[in-house]
Formats: sequence, structure tokens, C-alpha cells
Amino acid sequence: MKISEVIARVIAYHPPMDSAFPTTDVVKYGDPEQECTGIVVTCFASVNVIRRAAELGANLIIAHEPLFWSHEDTTAYLADSQIFQEKRQLLEDGGIVVWRDHDHIHGGSPIDPPLDGIYYGIMKELGWEQYLIGSEKKPLLFQLPETDATELGLYLKEKLNLNGIRISGDPHAKVSKVFLWEHIGEQDRRATAKLLKVDEEDIDAIIPLEVIDWTVCAYIRDASQLGHPKIVYNIGHFNFEEIGMKYMVRYLPQLVGDVPVHFVQSGDAFDFIL
Repeated sequence: MKISEVIARVIAYHPPMDSAFPTTDVVKYGDPEQECTGIVVTCFASVNVIRRAAELGANLIIAHEPLFWSHEDTTAYLADSQIFQEKRQLLEDGGIVVWRDHDHIHGGSPIDPPLDGIYYGIMKELGWEQYLIGSEKKPLLFQLPETDATELGLYLKEKLNLNGIRISGDPHAKVSKVFLWEHIGEQDRRATAKLLKVDEEDIDAIIPLEVIDWTVCAYIRDASQLGHPKIVYNIGHFNFEEIGMKYMVRYLPQLVGDVPVHFVQSGDAFDFIL
């Protein structure tokens, strides 16, 4: 099976996208007309992921995030970058193709009704299906059995295979209602509305992709100091979405037959000096 056919089958597996929507889900590097010898699924095709793909004999990497450090993967400005040249050479040496699956997998999973495939995968990998509440398109809000915030943090650390988790708020808050806040930008109307949601819906814990210290983290700190214990788990964008991609290895084999499929973690994006 050619790599181009593998890509076509994955695209067909996801719900159709609006053809007017400009997608970033394109081949980022390599020749997709070669036979596929194996597939590596990851969040970010880092140098170590590329090296591991070569060791596994896989020549297709399906990544969720950009290859060359910008959303559109513009490379003209990198012509003189030694890091760019060395990373590209690794791909050349392994004959590796990198294809990005971002918009299609976020567009939905093939269930009825279709849910965002990354957040559906996160929910499944965390084992939180029975705790989902109030979601129409994305599994973002969960009512868990009450637990200590530190215990939940340790559970997340283990499931996501992280070096540690940075937190804001009360590490011993009693946590039940958990909100996956996706992107936290600067103080705009959407951020303000979500901040009010945390208050009005009595949300105990926030797991975002990014955080802003002077907005959400400051709010959570003040809430905790006023006797309303809450917590933010600052896990990081790639770290958290990666288990959504990990779930892909559960269904990808049925699409590609005998082609070997592997999940390779990009690795925790953070180390901690304690």
C-alpha cells in the first residue's frame, strides 16, 4: 500500500470537512508515492521521533502538530538554519514522509454524534467516558468521583507519561468537576466568558493547553485564597493532546491492513529543576 493511499484512508475515516476550509493537513515532507513500510503516530515529529521511526523501519509519520515550528510550516526563512538542515537530512536518510493530521481529527471522530477526535481520544485514554457531561461537539467537561487534587495530578502524570506537572491553586482541593479549557489566550471576551463559567458552574479543576499567568492562574490563586479551592494543571499543549493521538493506534490498523502501526511519544516537552 502506498503512503498516499494510507493518507486517503485516514482522511476518509474522519467526517467530511468543509471544502472551503483551508486545511493544514498536507504532506509536510517526503514522497507519498512510495510503498508504506510502517506508520508512526505522534503529536510532534521531533528529532527523536524521526530517529525512532527509522529504527522501526517506518517511513510514514502521522503527526498532529507542525514539523518545522510554525503553523503553516513555512521554511523559506530557514534556508540558512543548521537545525533545519540537520532535521531535514534525518528525514532524507530514512526516506520518511511526514503527514499532518490536525484539522481532520479535530473535525470529528466516526461516531454518532461525531466528537472532536483528539478530545474523544483523550477521554478514552483517561477512562473518563462515563463522567462526560454537557458536551455536544467536544468532550470538555467531566464530573469525576471526588478526589484530592494532588492525587488527580499524579494520575494525569502517569497516564500522560510526564516528568511532572506545574500547578496553580490549591494542591489539596477536593476535585470533582474538571474542565478541559483548550487554548487560553489573553483577556478577551471568550476568555472572560470561560472564566465566568468556572465560577458559575463551580468547576474545581482546569486542564488547559496553554495558560496565562496574569489571568486564569491569578484568578485560581485568588479563588483558593478566598476559601474556594481550585486548581489549574499546566500540562502543556503537546503533552496533553498527545494522548488524543495515541488513541489513533486503536483504530488505524483496521484501515491499513498489515502495515505495522506504532505510537511514539514525542516526550515530555518540559524538564523540571527542583
